[in-house]
Amino acid sequence: MLVLLVLTVCLVSACQPVDDIDLGVTPLVTEAAIAGTGTVDTNNALAAFTTFLQSAEAARIADRPFLVNNYVTTLPEAPLTAGKQAVFLYRGDANRVQLTGDMNNWSPGETDDFTRLVGSSLWWLAAEYESDARLDYRLIVDGVAQLDPLNPHTILGSDGLHSELKMPDYAAPPELAPTDAVYPAGTISDFIIDSAYLGRTRTYFVYEPAGQLVGAKLPSLYVHDGTDYMNIVDMPAILDRLIAERDIPPLLVVFVPPIDRPNEYDRDDAYTNFIAEELLPAVRNRFDTDPDPARTGTLGSAEGGLAALHLATSRPDLFGLVATQSGMFGLNNGAIITELSLAEALPLKLHLAVGRYETAVGGNSAENDLLELNRRLAAFLREKGYDFEYAELPAGHSWGFWQAQIGDALRFLYD
Repeated sequence: MLVLLVLTVCLVSACQPVDDIDLGVTPLVTEAAIAGTGTVDTNNALAAFTTFLQSAEAARIADRPFLVNNYVTTLPEAPLTAGKQAVFLYRGDANRVQLTGDMNNWSPGETDDFTRLVGSSLWWLAAEYESDARLDYRLIVDGVAQLDPLNPHTILGSDGLHSELKMPDYAAPPELAPTDAVYPAGTISDFIIDSAYLGRTRTYFVYEPAGQLVGAKLPSLYVHDGTDYMNIVDMPAILDRLIAERDIPPLLVVFVPPIDRPNEYDRDDAYTNFIAEELLPAVRNRFDTDPDPARTGTLGSAEGGLAALHLATSRPDLFGLVATQSGMFGLNNGAIITELSLAEALPLKLHLAVGRYETAVGGNSAENDLLELNRRLAAFLREKGYDFEYAELPAGHSWGFWQAQIGDALRFLYD
């Protein structure tokens, strides 16, 4: 999946000369621009880097700090991208710089090490991705993870901010595109419910859309990892825009935070019964939502995707719509896939999304290859004649990916 283009600074006679390196672009800038007497064209930044590297490698080592300083002064921002190619840059004193992120499942190897321009503080790494990829990443500098200081674009993850790489052909979904429009905001209320199945009280949050018709029964959606969907990706703001632009109908959304996530989301009957037998009736009594399973959905990511699928397959009489994002269907030896493959088709409509870089999420075993697991599930759904949509995109296991799939999932499920 990931192909690294290793550009080697020539230190001994056996090294590959920089002149022989082909980044797939033609240098389109002058030496004057590299020397700091001109300006590097943003559109040709990758070509400018190629020319700079050639110039710096040919220069005396003592002159390289001056050349680096002038080059960085003209640098628009990093990473540098063109077509399928990207060059990551770091400037600073260090012994080792690595790339970690969606592209290597946050587990860097030797091919993710930056190369240092000898005699300078400039480090670089060249790589190849799909031209429309969008990936979260960080740099590891001497063992410490940090944001890319040359990249102003960041995105929130479950462990804080990540740097964000958008390749040249990446296009954000319309509901995430910049706009000056102001959309009517829905309201969010929090509630507490006593659960006999779980033996404890639970908090949940309800999003009510703005401008709903009086007396209308709203379709509903139950979201696992509820507070993360509210706080990390601001799903309420996405709902506001989708509803205002009439991409989806006004929708009541129940955000359910986990307490014992590993157990609750691993096909746990107590959690499933809590949602189906306690939470759903409480919400319907309070908000008078549409009881039709074809208008009642559930959504989750990673283990939450497994929880969503298990909930709907266990109670298709209540939940007829399912959205999974990077569903971790390999737990318990892929039991959920086996069950679906052996059973008769259920009256479900499903949207599945997975990233092509999700081949070793959290490890290298078969259960960690979410791409292959989602492909297997999609094949069984197709064979059984399910109404479903499968999205496989150049992305990784991140909230940035899941955020971008919310709109497509809801448009398909609630059309």
